Amino acid sequence: MTEGSRVPGAADPATTRVLSSARSTARELSDELLTHLPDLGDLPTQRALDAWVEQAADTLRALSETLEERLLDLGTASAPGHATATSPTTSATPADPMTQGDSR
Repeated sequence: MTEGSRVPGAADPATTRVLSSARSTARELSDELLTHLPDLGDLPTQRALDAWVEQAADTLRALSETLEERLLDLGTASAPGHATATSPTTSATPADPMTQGDSR
């Protein structure tokens, strides 16, 4: 199928569903990843692990936001459960895992 054969602004429902599902899954995985921070006992190793986990969570959030922008481009981001950039789960700075309680 060529780009010219599509109606401008018409979003394929299957594509919309996949983008929406991927967006919410990426956001959920980002939040869930931050809850799985083991205590290693060695401070330098712990800091390296914490930084890696935060970077992975930030990458998942960025993916979620990019998918959200694509959905907005398609005009379909008003679906139920739509998270906006001002959502309370969005933060400009990642939580410091060293100050969070141990969830074990």
